[in-house]
Amino acid sequence: MVAFARTLGVDVSKRQLDGQLWPDGGGLSVGNNEAGFAALQRHLVAHPVDAVAVEASGGYERKLVEALRAAGHRVVVLAPREVRLFAEMRRKRAKNDRLDARVIAEFAALFGEERPARSPALERLAAYLTYYEQLSAAVAQAKTQLESVADDEVRALVGDQVRRLTADKRALLVRIRALVEADDDLNGQVRRLQSMPGIGFLNAVTLAVRLPELGRLSRHAIACLIGVAPSMTRVGATKAAAFVAAAGSGSERCSTWPPPRPSAATRPSRPSANGSKPLESLTSSSLSRSCER
Repeated sequence: MVAFARTLGVDVSKRQLDGQLWPDGGGLSVGNNEAGFAALQRHLVAHPVDAVAVEASGGYERKLVEALRAAGHRVVVLAPREVRLFAEMRRKRAKNDRLDARVIAEFAALFGEERPARSPALERLAAYLTYYEQLSAAVAQAKTQLESVADDEVRALVGDQVRRLTADKRALLVRIRALVEADDDLNGQVRRLQSMPGIGFLNAVTLAVRLPELGRLSRHAIACLIGVAPSMTRVGATKAAAFVAAAGSGSERCSTWPPPRPSAATRPSRPSANGSKPLESLTSSSLSRSCER
């Protein structure tokens, strides 16, 4: 069984798009710009497909995805790690743009799934969240530098940098709050998420913006999607052990794992020895229920 009968896989780089059809073969190479998008759409008119597949490429694919969806094409955005593992399973170790596009097309045909498209407002919030995360990383790096610098003048310079970045973070958080409060539906979803023990404002916004499947998929599917579903390991007669593998969508996973630790005032009562909840109960079941209210 296949997800799509005919697909076009597109390998995206900063300046170029390389496309390959599956299963028919054949393709094209165009620029990653408006002229290239138009040429790609003409190619799709001449060679119709059920879906166009691209890897998430650090934002280089964003304008292409928007242009294709605006033209009415179904677009599947894939996780690069999953595509790479698929290529290794198929023993396709050679790597160039054309071969990568072929692997993307084949993977999408077999396992591709279209995620809901975000609204322009959510796209803007996603960009703000990414910038906030980058600022947070920059602050952490500057503080690490501050600890290792002995020269007083350099310490003063690094200290100024920490203060500027911290001020920028605060101003950006105010802007994010204003954008959330301006959208009644999003604000309501964020408030429902915050009603769970241990989920703060930024956790809630990240989940609401970057996980549009919340409330549409089962709690188990959500846990697998963001990489917090427990896996069971048992070899021979050894005792089975549950663990959470490092998989799933990176940004959403960082927001939900390790699991939040509720304060004493909000911590739920401890379950009995025979009625303990599964490992993903806080991070998936609660998330799903909060968005189904």
